[in-house]
Amino acid sequence: MRSSDRIFFIRSVLAFSVAICFVALFGIALWEYLGESKVWVIVPLLVTSLIIGYLIVSYTLSSLFKTNRFLDILLKDTLHELNIPLSVINANLQMLQADEQDVKKLKRLERIELASKDLYTLYQEVDYYIKKEIQSDVREKFYLDELVMKVVEKQKEMANGVDIFYNVLHVELFADKHGLAKVISNLVHNALKYNQNHNPLSIFQEEDTLIIKDQGIGMSEAELFLAFNRYYQVDTTKEGYGIGLSLVKAYCDEFKIAMRINSQKNVGTEVILDIAYLLNKK
Repeated sequence: MRSSDRIFFIRSVLAFSVAICFVALFGIALWEYLGESKVWVIVPLLVTSLIIGYLIVSYTLSSLFKTNRFLDILLKDTLHELNIPLSVINANLQMLQADEQDVKKLKRLERIELASKDLYTLYQEVDYYIKKEIQSDVREKFYLDELVMKVVEKQKEMANGVDIFYNVLHVELFADKHGLAKVISNLVHNALKYNQNHNPLSIFQEEDTLIIKDQGIGMSEAELFLAFNRYYQVDTTKEGYGIGLSLVKAYCDEFKIAMRINSQKNVGTEVILDIAYLLNKK
C-alpha cells in the first residue's frame, strides 16, 4: 500500500470511529432527555448523521481530490509538451531519410519511424480519453469506408500474411470516430489472433450493419457466453489480457450499437454491428 493510500485509509477509519461514537452519545443523551417522547430521537439523529457524514466525506476525501487534481493538471501539461518533441522527431527523421543512401542506415531510420508512430498512437490515445473526460459529446462526422480502410492498413502490419478484404459503402456517420475505430480494430485483431490456416477475413456492409467475418477457431456456446467478460480469453496461450471485447461491448452500449455474434467451433466467427443509429441521415 502506498503511503498516501495508507494515510487516507487511517484518516477514514479514525473519522468514522469518532463520528459513530459522537452519534451514539448524542442519541443516548436525547433518549434520556426526552423521556416518553422517544420517537423524536430519530429526526435529530438523522439530521446529525447527515451533517457528520458530509463532514467526514469532505475531510477524508480532500487529500484524494487534491491528488486527482494534481495528476489531472500534470497529465494535461505533459501531454501538451509531448506533442512538441514528437513533431521535432518526425520533421528531422524525414530530412534524414531524404538525404540518406545507405541501406542499413535507412532500415534503422525506418525502425525509428515505426517507434515514433507507436509513440504518437499512445499520445492520441491519452489525448482522446482526456477530451472524452472534458467534453460530454465527442461525436463528429466521418465516412465509414475511410475509417475501415485506415484500420485495415494498420492491422495489415500484424496480419502475418492473412488477407483482409473489405467492401464498405461511402456513408457518413456521426459518432465517436476514435471509439468506433477501436471497436473495429479490436474485432479485426481478435480475428487475426485466432485465425487458422491463414484463412482470409472479411469486413463488409449489409444495409445498416457492419460485419466482420473470419474463418478462425470459433467459439462454443459456453465460450460465447463468457466472451464479453473482462480478462476472459478463449486461448490463454495467445497474447493479450482479454479486455478487447469488454471494451467493444462498453462502446456499443454507450452509443446504442446493437451487436450480435454468430460463432461455431473450428468454423469461424461473425460479428454483426448495427450502425443504423450512427448514420448521419440528413
